[in-house]
Amino acid sequence: MEKLIAKAFPTLIGYFRRPESELVNRDLRELILDRERSTPSQPRANAGGWHSAADAMDWPSPAIHTLRNWIGEAMRDMIDSTMEMMAASGMPRQFRGSVQLHAWANIARQGNYHRVHNHPGCCWSGVYYVDAGHPAPDQPLSGVLDLIDPRPFTEMVTTPGEPYGQKLIVRPEAGLMVLFPSWLYHFVNPYMGEGERISIAFNIKVTEGTVDNPPRKQAM
Repeated sequence: MEKLIAKAFPTLIGYFRRPESELVNRDLRELILDRERSTPSQPRANAGGWHSAADAMDWPSPAIHTLRNWIGEAMRDMIDSTMEMMAASGMPRQFRGSVQLHAWANIARQGNYHRVHNHPGCCWSGVYYVDAGHPAPDQPLSGVLDLIDPRPFTEMVTTPGEPYGQKLIVRPEAGLMVLFPSWLYHFVNPYMGEGERISIAFNIKVTEGTVDNPPRKQAM
């Protein structure tokens, strides 16, 4: 008997850590807090807190320039991983096109959160954590990002180990960047603690992207 247990419908989530980010984070923190004092918050998915306009990558700052390069590097890794995944499934492709990047800053204080949402019209979305704040020790989900299993009703039937219908949680830490498909619904739990939880979120759009599409290889 031949056996094959394959993983279908994979969702790629990218984690990128920058251990050398302390000085960049310090400058980003000062810049974002200064922007908060001078510009009103944008009403988006945030419930309270401060949400900048989606022009953060245009702010004149060496720290922003550095972050843009970090996002670009992570984006290229996501593209490469996507192409490798397709090649492994028997559909080798090459990405051809260009991308656009739009970013905004978020500040959360006591009780602030983000409602369930996604980012239509984009390929990938992500977040870079400038400052994780000081979450209350008795609030383990304080400021945690939840990514929701995109397959509906998977929790309706019990499966050994309960692998379906779970949330993938991301605990903020300064210098961590996370990328995920923009169609993936997500939310941020209320921040409960001292200080500020500061992040820069972003969208990546493919503006002229094409791929080679060879004949589909039939799965075993």
